[in-house]
Amino acid sequence: MNTLIKDLTHPKRISIFWWTAFVLTVIGINTYTVSQTPKWSEKYITAFILGNICIFVSAAFIYFLYQIAKFLPSLSNEKHIKFYRVSFIVLVFSLLVFPFILIIHVPDSAHNWDFFEVFNLTSQLHGTSFQNLPMTENERLYFLRYANNQFFGLLYNYIFAPFNITAKIWLTTFISAIFTTISVMAGSLIIKKISNVKMALMYNLVAFGFLPFYLYGAELYTDTASLPFAILGVLFIVYAIKSDSTRKQVLWWSVAGVVIFFGYYIKPTVAIPLVAAVLFLFLNKKWKKLLIMLPLSFILFLGMHEVVNLTIATEPAFSQKNNNRYNMPLMHWITMSFAPKNHWGGFDSNILAYSESFTNKSAKQAGDIKLFISNLKKQGIPGVILQLCRKILYTWFNGDLSDFFYTYHHQNPFIAKYFDWTKPNEGNVTGWILIKTAQTLLWIFMVPLMWYEIALSIFKNYKTEWFILGLSIAGLSGFLLIWEANSRYLYNFSPIIIIMAVKGLFDLLERKVPKNELPK
Repeated sequence: MNTLIKDLTHPKRISIFWWTAFVLTVIGINTYTVSQTPKWSEKYITAFILGNICIFVSAAFIYFLYQIAKFLPSLSNEKHIKFYRVSFIVLVFSLLVFPFILIIHVPDSAHNWDFFEVFNLTSQLHGTSFQNLPMTENERLYFLRYANNQFFGLLYNYIFAPFNITAKIWLTTFISAIFTTISVMAGSLIIKKISNVKMALMYNLVAFGFLPFYLYGAELYTDTASLPFAILGVLFIVYAIKSDSTRKQVLWWSVAGVVIFFGYYIKPTVAIPLVAAVLFLFLNKKWKKLLIMLPLSFILFLGMHEVVNLTIATEPAFSQKNNNRYNMPLMHWITMSFAPKNHWGGFDSNILAYSESFTNKSAKQAGDIKLFISNLKKQGIPGVILQLCRKILYTWFNGDLSDFFYTYHHQNPFIAKYFDWTKPNEGNVTGWILIKTAQTLLWIFMVPLMWYEIALSIFKNYKTEWFILGLSIAGLSGFLLIWEANSRYLYNFSPIIIIMAVKGLFDLLERKVPKNELPK
C-alpha cells in the first residue's frame, strides 16, 4: 500500500496527471459550451470569457489550497491562531455581504419550484389563513399535498406578514445570510474542537471559495433554514460528548435535542447526526452518556412533536380531514425515485399524477407501494443497480449543488445577463455551463478527500468524534439512495462535507512520501 501511495504521489507523475486532466477538461467543456451557444452576440462572447476566467480562478484556488495545506504544518501555533482569527472575520463578512449581491428576483415564473411557491403564496396571505388561497393545484393544494411544508409555510406566513414583496425578499435574504454565516462558522468551531486551529483555518479557506454558500445564502427555503439546526446540532453533540460533568452533559444534550428536533420539522435529515451519535456512544460503550442522552432525546422529541402539531392545528386549512385526503405519503418519493422512466431519480410529474389519482392518503400509500414493487420486478436487479448509479450521479456529480438552477434568476443585472439560465432558453446558457464547471472543480477536489476520510473515520477512527461526522454523511448518502435524488439535498450538510475533506487532505498528506518529495 505504501509503495502504491508513493507511486501515485510521485511529484512528476501527479503534476503531469493533474495538468493533463485540467487541460482536457478545459478543452472538453469549452467544446461543449460552443456547441450549446445559440449565437455569438456580445452577451454570449462576454459570458464565454468570464466563464473561462472563473474556471481558471477555481483551478488556481484549488492549487492555492493544496500548497497552503502543505505549508501550514511548518507554522507555529501562534501563527495558526493569528491567521485563523483573520480568516474567521473575512469569512463572516463575505457570508453576510455577498448574498445581497446575489439577491433573487421575485416573483418569478420561469422556474416556480417550492421556494417560489412558499414565498409567493405567503405574500398573498400577509399572515391571514391559508383558507384564503384558492383550492387549486399550486395554491392551497400545494401545502396540503406536501405536508412537510405546512409548519415551514406557517412560520413564513407569520414572520413576514407585515412586508411587501420587495421588503420581504431583502429580509429573507438577510435571515438566510445570517443562518448561513452561523452554520459555516459553527463548522469552523466543530473542526477546531475535535482537531486543531490549523485544520479550522484550512476549513475557513475552503468555505470561503464554496459558492453555494453565497447563492443559497440568498434564498430562505428549507435547505438554508435547516442548515444551522443541522450544524449547530453537531456542534452541541460534540460539546456534550466532550463534557466531563453530568450537569454539562445534560445541558448540551438538551440544547442539541431542541435544535435538532426543531430542525427535523423543517428538514428531517437534520436528525441523522443524532442517530450517528447514538451509534458512536453504543460502539464505544459510553453507557453513562447514552443513558443521559436517550431519555432526554425521547422527551424533547415528544415535546417538539406536540408543539409542531399544535402549531399546524391552528390553521383551519390544514385540518386532519384535509390532510388525510390530500397528503402525499412518504412512499410517494421512494416510488418516484425508482420509476423506470425516471432516469435520474428526481421529481417525476407522471408519478405525482399517479399518486394524486387516489382519493386519500391511505389509498395513495397502498397504490405507491404496489407500483414500487411492480417497478422493481420490471427492472430486476440489474435495472435497480443502474437506477442507483444514476441517482448517485445526479446527487453527487452536480458540483454546484444546482445553485444557479434553484436560485434562477437574480436581481443583479450582471449575474442575470451572463450567468443565469434555465430550460428551455431563459438566460445565458454559455455562462451557466462555465460557472457550473468552475464550481464543480472545487467539488471534485473535495469529495474524494471527504470519502477517504469517511472510510478512515468509520473503520479506523471510530473511537473519536470523527466517526459521527463520517457516519452522518454516509447516512445522508444512504438516505438519498432511497429517497428522491437531488444534489440540493446535500446542502444542509455542506459544512460537514468541507470538514471531512479538510481532514482527508491532511491525513493524505501525512501518509505520503517525505515532505521533500512532495510536488511543488
